[in-house]
Amino acid sequence: MVRNPKGMRDILPPETFKWRRLEILLSKVALLYGYGEIRTPILEFGELFRKGLGDESDVALKEMYEFVDKNGDVLSLRPEGTAPVARAVIQHHLYDVPVLRLFYTGPMFRRERPQAGRYRQFHQFGIEAFGVSEPYMDVEVLLVVKRIFDLLGLPLTIHINSLGCDECRPPYIEQLRNFVVESIPDDEEIERFKKNPLKLFDSKRPEHAQVKSDAPKILEYLCPTCRDHYAEVIKAARTFAIPIVEDPHLARGFDYYTRTVFEGYVGELNLAVVGGGRYDHLVSFYGGPDIPGIGFAIGLERLITSMQEVPKVDPEPKVSYFLATTGQDMIEPAFWLAESLRDHNAEVIMDLRQGKLQKQLKLADKVDARYALILGEEEQKNHAVTLRDMVTGEQRVIAQEAVLGE
Repeated sequence: MVRNPKGMRDILPPETFKWRRLEILLSKVALLYGYGEIRTPILEFGELFRKGLGDESDVALKEMYEFVDKNGDVLSLRPEGTAPVARAVIQHHLYDVPVLRLFYTGPMFRRERPQAGRYRQFHQFGIEAFGVSEPYMDVEVLLVVKRIFDLLGLPLTIHINSLGCDECRPPYIEQLRNFVVESIPDDEEIERFKKNPLKLFDSKRPEHAQVKSDAPKILEYLCPTCRDHYAEVIKAARTFAIPIVEDPHLARGFDYYTRTVFEGYVGELNLAVVGGGRYDHLVSFYGGPDIPGIGFAIGLERLITSMQEVPKVDPEPKVSYFLATTGQDMIEPAFWLAESLRDHNAEVIMDLRQGKLQKQLKLADKVDARYALILGEEEQKNHAVTLRDMVTGEQRVIAQEAVLGE
């Protein structure tokens, strides 16, 4: 009798109806924040993942599906989505747009031990944003996560940490390595921990719990720039009621992460369903320009098992705006306005580099925005906004409530 391989499963009706609704909801949220869809091949050159994820990562060491094709090329079934997106950004010069937002949905492959909600072919939804190093880009990404789980009606807790940068992380890694060697010298995993001491925090073994608790915390080693970045992300996340918990033991499994990292957990079972963070040098590591990036991925199988049903949403926003600001003090009010507009089914794109107004409007032209909203101190004081037609150049000041009505 023919059957599917171990860890690969069929998704059948009526479950596929639930999947379709979920995929529409996820893509709709991404569209509300100005993300465009990208579809990358399931097969990539194996070196793409070994180089980006790190040869010592669990995925590269024992989970990737690799084979040699008839040309002698080593190909891999993609185990995750960020590296292929970064490759596409370089190959197709997508970085010509100074702020780039992309999302994807599709199957990934890892040769793990199959268990409830975890398969060897699994599906992820993810977003990737390039070109913005400022902390409010991190906040926007966290707001995308929050909106998804609010719409799904699932209780979410986001654990968050900073992994520092190339300046402050190496001294911390050395201190952590020395601590691990002194604390568990005869452990069977000591060689693995020596190569990458952060792997200690991924350990689920009970005998490592106390060692993890006593280990030095990276937040104590952050350079002033990383410390300020992290503090601003935490402050803004709390301002916008993002359900964060600071977790000094959080360390993502891939080598490309820098600064902000996070993982989201759902319900009483504390089920991990989303993970992400910054990767400010991944594009340059692959040979592209040195542009910052940040993103996350959601495991759809785990998400599906957490829900009885998926709510129905309109597949696309009804209107699109580019929201520009005048002055750094306007970024928080602009975020509140943007979130209100998204609540009313409007796509809102922002240039979170927060340069001068004309620079922001140039980006509006690049992304072909028809209408721009301009929020300055005078407009905010009068609870108004300037609405500008990017084609005709005509503009008028209207109440913020009128924009929500339109």
